Amino acid sequence: MGTIMTNAAPAPGATAAAPVKTLAILSLVFGIVSIVLALFFPIGGVALGVAAIVLGFMSRKREAARSMALTGIILGFVGVAGSIVSWIVAAAMISQMMN
Repeated sequence: MGTIMTNAAPAPGATAAAPVKTLAILSLVFGIVSIVLALFFPIGGVALGVAAIVLGFMSRKREAARSMALTGIILGFVGVAGSIVSWIVAAAMISQMMN
């Protein structure tokens, strides 16, 4: 029977585990979804846009994935702005139909 090594070093050429980028990934995904929701469901677009912004700023402080977090922040702001524009367009259309 062979011996079991419990504290073995990594094999040569093996890379270390990648740093966790959970907040940055969530910020990016929420930012993308907020833009899509801005067109069809503005309240959801604002909610996910704000979540993307908050998670992006949290990620920039805690994680190494700064560019992904920045992209999530930017997309979150675009999603919130798109939702506001969507509300304005919907209000203008309703106003035109009333006249």
